[in-house]
Amino acid sequence: MKLPKILAAAALGLLTLGSVHAQTRVITLGTQGGPMPFASRAQPANAVVVNDRVYLVDAGNGVAQQLVKAGLDHRKVGHIFITHNHDDHNADWGTLMGLQWATGRRQPTHVYGPAGTEAMLKGFLEYFKPNARIRMADSKGMVPPEKMFKAHDYKGDGEVFRDDLITVTAAENCHFGHDGAGASGLDHSYSLRFQTPDRVIVFSGDTGNCPAVAALAKGADLLIHEVIDLDLIEKAMSTALPPDLAKAFMRHMRDEHTTAEDVGRIAQAAGVKQVVLNHIIPGRDEPDSVYLEPLKKHFKGPATVARDLQSF
Repeated sequence: MKLPKILAAAALGLLTLGSVHAQTRVITLGTQGGPMPFASRAQPANAVVVNDRVYLVDAGNGVAQQLVKAGLDHRKVGHIFITHNHDDHNADWGTLMGLQWATGRRQPTHVYGPAGTEAMLKGFLEYFKPNARIRMADSKGMVPPEKMFKAHDYKGDGEVFRDDLITVTAAENCHFGHDGAGASGLDHSYSLRFQTPDRVIVFSGDTGNCPAVAALAKGADLLIHEVIDLDLIEKAMSTALPPDLAKAFMRHMRDEHTTAEDVGRIAQAAGVKQVVLNHIIPGRDEPDSVYLEPLKKHFKGPATVARDLQSF
């Protein structure tokens, strides 16, 4: 399905939802880019909260604790959306399901993600089996995990989920090369557009400078976009990795992630109302101006460098 048709369908969904009174907020649960754990920022995850319903976008390591820190009940997450299958984004959706099951959730939890998500659930259920067997022996009447944990692979661009409050639309981005799929042809990375009764929110996921993201974000109230600073990354890599590995890593960063200046171009082209920079790399102690000044060369609207547990 072509993007104009996707967005037209999504707009129809928004009109349908418009009769429902709702208040939407986004909480940036984890804002660090990459799989390395750090004390100052948690791994990538975001909560979309519509009234008292919690939807999760990505589920990096420690997401259950970040939900609790944000004042959200981890057991209320019924739907999880994964942008792509890198471990900083998908490491803990299975763990979250398991913790929900062990602490009283009795409704199914669904995870939606790129091809491979359904297979990952099968692997997690096998991993979880000894724990489930012990807990079910101790607490009679518990529903088996395989009846509670549900996974769904995206089938490509287009609507991937709809309920009475939100419509979620996916578009493949440029994180696995500008041709889309990874080198194997099996792996895909998506940006996600959430339409609620009162807001349109777009998550870039990890991506290079990508026209598909601008098209998906057209007219959005909030664009939550990854960001990198190449100079700071290259400086860090010059001492952290052997030269051949550093060269390959920098190619990946240049081609498959997005600088602040390019985020500004995307936001301006899409006509979004507000930008939140997320998935920060390096994301250490550099000042916000490192990212905001180049972004504002092209985008004049409000922009923020996110911190963990901020609400927008």
